[in-house]
Amino acid sequence: MSQESPSDLENLLKQRYGKSSNNLWKYSALLLLAIGLPWLMWSAWYHSNPPARVSLISFKPIDSRTIEITFELDRRDPASSQICTLVARDFEKNIVGEIDFEVPASKTNPQKITAEIPTRLEAVNAGVLECRPKQ
Repeated sequence: MSQESPSDLENLLKQRYGKSSNNLWKYSALLLLAIGLPWLMWSAWYHSNPPARVSLISFKPIDSRTIEITFELDRRDPASSQICTLVARDFEKNIVGEIDFEVPASKTNPQKITAEIPTRLEAVNAGVLECRPKQ
């Protein structure tokens, strides 16, 4: 068995198997970072700034067939009309009333809104499912 120096062994391996390029993963990672980081930043900004934010202030049963809800609507563009889906629930959390309530354009932002939801059974709480721009 012959003794070869490490550089001779390295040259022999390069001749036999060829020189491997270890830079491919670096270029792939850099490309992924160049595409992924801007998308991640845009996605975080977009989903943290919705067109409308809703805060429930209160709800109060008026009678066995009606509940009143008060909520605050904060819009990115106060000049746009919104359609808010309001729901009323009974003691077992079943939806007993639902309406689409139109909130007209306004100069004030945020805007405090009070609405009445008609129900088929007695409601114990109310909420806002969503607010979306009027189409």
